[in-house]
Amino acid sequence: MNDIINNDMKKITVNTEVLIVGGSVAGLKAASGIADCGYKVCLIESNSKVDIQKEPELLTGLSGQELTSLQDLEKKVLLNSQIEILTSTNLVGVNGVPGDFSLKLENKDGIIEKKAGAIVIATGFAIKPLNDKYQLSLSDNIITQSQLEEILSGGNQSAREKLAGKTVAFLLGFGNYGYPFVMERLVRSILAIEQIEGCTSYVYAGDLKVASDSLERIYKETRDNGATYFKLPEMPEISQDGKKVTFFDPVLRQNLELSPDLLVIEEEICAGQSNDELAGLLRIDLEATGFMQKDNVHRFPVSSNREGIFVIGESREVQNLPLEITDAANAVLGVKNLLGDGTRMAPKETGVVDTGKCVFCITCYRCCPHGAIYWNEDNKAVISPLACQACGICASECPMDAIQIGGFEDTDIKEEIKQSIEPEAKVPQIVAFCCRNSAFEAGLMAKTFDMPIPDGLKMIKVPCAGKIDLDYILTAFVEGADGVLVLTCHNGNCKSEHGNIFAEWRVDDAHRMLEESGFGKERLQFATMASNTGSRFSAIVCDMEKTINNLA
Repeated sequence: MNDIINNDMKKITVNTEVLIVGGSVAGLKAASGIADCGYKVCLIESNSKVDIQKEPELLTGLSGQELTSLQDLEKKVLLNSQIEILTSTNLVGVNGVPGDFSLKLENKDGIIEKKAGAIVIATGFAIKPLNDKYQLSLSDNIITQSQLEEILSGGNQSAREKLAGKTVAFLLGFGNYGYPFVMERLVRSILAIEQIEGCTSYVYAGDLKVASDSLERIYKETRDNGATYFKLPEMPEISQDGKKVTFFDPVLRQNLELSPDLLVIEEEICAGQSNDELAGLLRIDLEATGFMQKDNVHRFPVSSNREGIFVIGESREVQNLPLEITDAANAVLGVKNLLGDGTRMAPKETGVVDTGKCVFCITCYRCCPHGAIYWNEDNKAVISPLACQACGICASECPMDAIQIGGFEDTDIKEEIKQSIEPEAKVPQIVAFCCRNSAFEAGLMAKTFDMPIPDGLKMIKVPCAGKIDLDYILTAFVEGADGVLVLTCHNGNCKSEHGNIFAEWRVDDAHRMLEESGFGKERLQFATMASNTGSRFSAIVCDMEKTINNLA
């Protein structure tokens, strides 16, 4: 079966206002860029004012010109008539689909209702001190990285008065997993310290992560300017007052001791406190540590699992300033592509609901990974053509078979299964249901490079493994298949996030049925693969042929 080329399109009017949640640097940059495209922007900030100074972790070590540029950005946003700014305001309700989101905002004046065509999340991350992990109490001479940055941001004279002639020791990589941005904060602070007369820096590190643009160069610059780094296999011993650091130097192979004037402890960078609540409101997936983007190849750079909802900057991962600005630019492109001139062309039959069969069980609403399904005034499911990504999960989960996916209708797939099997063939007949985003491409690769492929193999392309009905599997056996393969994306790399999970559940269900009927579950196998793994595809299908031959 080929993907549908749907020339039956319809024009959809979309709302061109954009909501931006968060006044971070990324949020301000996105707001400015989106407004420059001619769209109206509503930027909400939970704090009492929009202020780039509330992100000092991004500002340490910047040149005067870079700081001025950020200040100019803030002024530009505040003065832009296309941008409405609501401070002390939170998002408390979201309904609708791309191009037509209904929003509820809350501030001291009560609930504000708005409409928007797109939503950009640009909240910040949270920073937690790690002195407890080092079993130390903060004091005048034991401070956090943020406290040091506050000293350095107070102006050259202030920093000189507090740090001149002092020895500063840094602890890094013993308290938690270190992101490159953690290392960047440290080295930028050291660069600033090295401008202060008589100030010396020492770094005790369990791990040094420099995999970021220019970070290795800055790290080398700090060393060239006199900073000393000790890469240690275990945490040094530190006195409770922080004035004595003892450690074994693996290079000199002897114990050393340092008496710093100031001890700076690393911090943990965490997902923002509002992420969990926002993700629930927006029905978007969270990464394991709470950031607003799953580690999924289909989600980068700024997309979420829902069309029209973008996650940028610190809301989606730990980032430095250049990456935040890049994210903002990508969000501008995404919004412009979505909203265009206020109209969008979309296929009429991406997903179609037979309203006569729909019984308002909300199964499709619950299982749709893209938030594409809503209800009309008759309490019947409606699928948004802009939000639907044609994965087919809803169609296969619908207990009434009330949903069909354009180009992958049930009757056509069952007919393709029937036509693929040769009852009188001398070789095992194997039907492989292949996700078009992974296994089908891997199968084409295997054929193109003449890798071993059983003569009796027939590939059935599906839009996502989540569209592989239990009925399809059983139909293949009824029509005479000797073996059936369900081949999906790897866990975490499904474009629809959960399609491979649904497919595996259905295979488990089919295994139970096959065992109860005495047919043997060995004839049905489930496997995952990537689109560029032709050799794995070849190995799996050949192993299936061997299994069938051994059962004969």
